[in-house]
Amino acid sequence: MKIRKKIISFSIALFIGACLLFVGYECADYYAFAEEVVIRHNAKKHNDDTLRVIFIGDSWAAYHSKYDHQLETILEDSLNSPVKVLSNGSVGAKTSAIYAYMYDSVSSSGTKSLIDMLPDYAIISAGINDAVAKMGTKNYCHHYRLIIRNLLSAGIRPIVLEMPLVDYKAVYHRETAIANLRHQISSWLTDAPMWDFEKYKQDLQSMIREESLDGKVLIVSDSEWNPKGFIDPRNMYLDDHIHLNERGYALLDSCVASHIIDDVQSIRGFQ
Repeated sequence: MKIRKKIISFSIALFIGACLLFVGYECADYYAFAEEVVIRHNAKKHNDDTLRVIFIGDSWAAYHSKYDHQLETILEDSLNSPVKVLSNGSVGAKTSAIYAYMYDSVSSSGTKSLIDMLPDYAIISAGINDAVAKMGTKNYCHHYRLIIRNLLSAGIRPIVLEMPLVDYKAVYHRETAIANLRHQISSWLTDAPMWDFEKYKQDLQSMIREESLDGKVLIVSDSEWNPKGFIDPRNMYLDDHIHLNERGYALLDSCVASHIIDDVQSIRGFQ
């Protein structure tokens, strides 16, 4: 009888141990910091007068595709030259996934084909899903740095969209209790605050300065076009208070375009 109890106790302990090992492995993989992939961009930069702009990242990039012509028109009218804008993003993608998609030429979310075009500018939307999942600012900034470095290595000027004030709490209200518990645990593991997302913006700015990238990227602050976030009285968001509506994209595109126009005119002034 005692032997049977010992066997049962040992089996239970073994099962719990195996579960802990599995959970530990999954956590390590989930929060892993990707290594930088060094590639050589052999394609030659286009030699025509068309300005090329891509928009990559999360759902904001994915849903922008229907408004690409809008940004094209604004730029063409101001620069008096042809413009091509192409957007592709992945709904729910964290910054680590956005970086991985830069080397993906197979899946629908892959952006390698866009980068291989060697556009002049690349707009980046990343961070909302990192903040929601409590990935922590170190993980976020690490992968954002890799995204920027990849683009710069291809001669593409990155345009960093500062994280907007979306209704983060609405995301949790729509999720299951298990998902919310996972976020609570993630917050504890990564020391990421549950509701204060300003640190993501602050740490990204610090990383850009520390890596001496501030003179190599364009930064579009949310205060320039959407200072009040989802509570903006101009009605810029869909009913989920996470994604932009047509008016929201029009305001975003106008702000992004002003940065590109200033940069292009500055470059032309030196030529």
